[in-house]
Amino acid sequence: MLPPPRVTWIFLLVLGLLGVQFLAGAGALSLTVLPVVAVATDLAFQSVRFPTVRFPDGALATGLFLALLATPTVPLVAAGTVTFAAIGLKHALRYRGRPVLNPAASGLVAGVFLFGMAPAWWAGVGPWGNEVLVALGVGLVLRSLTSWRLAATFFVVYAPFSVAMKVIVGAALAPKLLVLGVLDPATLFFGLFMVVEPRTAPADPLLHPLYAAMVAFGAVFLPLAMPGPGVLVALLLTNLGAVAFRVARDVRSASKASVGAFQPARRSRNGRRRQLRRDPPRAPAWPPWSIGRRLTSGFLVLIVIGAVAAVTYAPSPTPSVSAGVPPHFPGGGGGSSSGSGGSGSHVAASCVKDSPAVPSGTLQALHRALGPSVILSYDPSTGTTVFYDPVNSVTVTETDLYEDYGFAEFNGDDFAVSGCSP
Repeated sequence: MLPPPRVTWIFLLVLGLLGVQFLAGAGALSLTVLPVVAVATDLAFQSVRFPTVRFPDGALATGLFLALLATPTVPLVAAGTVTFAAIGLKHALRYRGRPVLNPAASGLVAGVFLFGMAPAWWAGVGPWGNEVLVALGVGLVLRSLTSWRLAATFFVVYAPFSVAMKVIVGAALAPKLLVLGVLDPATLFFGLFMVVEPRTAPADPLLHPLYAAMVAFGAVFLPLAMPGPGVLVALLLTNLGAVAFRVARDVRSASKASVGAFQPARRSRNGRRRQLRRDPPRAPAWPPWSIGRRLTSGFLVLIVIGAVAAVTYAPSPTPSVSAGVPPHFPGGGGGSSSGSGGSGSHVAASCVKDSPAVPSGTLQALHRALGPSVILSYDPSTGTTVFYDPVNSVTVTETDLYEDYGFAEFNGDDFAVSGCSP
């Protein structure tokens, strides 16, 4: 009654409902529409592939994942298109009955590059959001007993490399900020819900530590080059590595089996002929989905998402920068929690208003809940942003443009509502 995929979408729905309540209704539309699109797409593909359809637990989970990863105010046309593409590619790109890529990660990465979508990771928002996220994530890991290796290895490897990365980029090294970097809600959600996804992780539990370690390493360092989707790209690259390993292992096993069975097969030719006369081969009850059909469906999915992207794409606003030294703000520049920005290659960012694509009523509700952040400096070569956080009264150094201790402002930036003073 409660297989792991069903437990996953139930837990994701709980996190989504808690987030919508905290955000004064923001995100309710995407939390409803994207799972519906995912289920409809999955049922359509199932009707072509199988004689009977199964309950779309995996599709529900994918739709909810995308709703919680994208911004709550995401344009529904773009979000619905990438949801359709994520489910379609899950059916088209498979090896031995298992999807090649994590559907939610592949969908959002496509949304980032084709539609300018910004990852928001809003599953852990709210006063008790982080605690609920951890409790449900641990419950999900315990539901599938072999997945504990994936989660444990990911965090064990991610923690020291996260600290090393902050040293490399010259970020703040205060203990509180280092701990928050490892226990950030986005990192917890990624490690407890996405890394442990069983269909794209290796089936052999002995390979789980290596797989999770590769994801953790990529999740630490790829954001240096891709501040937004770097973590998700790390997961997708590791998915491809796991499939390449399985293909190589199967080819090696098949070659050994063919060499060993060559002579016995020749000696028993007459016996095999008699066996075929007694038991002629039967056609399968339902023809398998051929490689040609998979390639055709995948090509059609890419055409659809490309056509929609060409019609609707609008670049996200980027911060304007000007030379100078960042001004002093209350809570910044001193104490153990202050950031190290405002020197070296950093340049001061002028204060700008939030994205006009987000309704003003929604913005006001979000800023009342989360508090506006003021960018102090931005390094375009590394994606490192230094901003003042009036909620926590600290100046924070981060390596992405959308995070505020895991609480995003959901329009792809950390710009102030108005003016430059908190």
